Amino acid sequence: MFYERRIDSFEALIKEAASMDPDAGLRILGRYNGRNCYAFVTRFETRYTIMVYGRLPDGRVLPGARLAVVEVDGIRGLRSALEKVLGSTVQAYAY
Repeated sequence: MFYERRIDSFEALIKEAASMDPDAGLRILGRYNGRNCYAFVTRFETRYTIMVYGRLPDGRVLPGARLAVVEVDGIRGLRSALEKVLGSTVQAYAY
């Protein structure tokens, strides 16, 4: 069964990331270098990986549109990296 929960604030997003299980992830709708994007966050021990993909207005991922892969250490690094992806509002999902 598939389960996801909506996250509507930056602090809630960071709190969720800090307590993620190894098989969990975050999907974030945002902007990267002026383009709409999806950012997917995974965690392995204290290291986070953020994969950023271009997103069409209808929500589809652009084919071959990986815009960036960012690896950071710790929650401070994640916070800093996500500030560059998120706009003024947070629309994210924990799965």
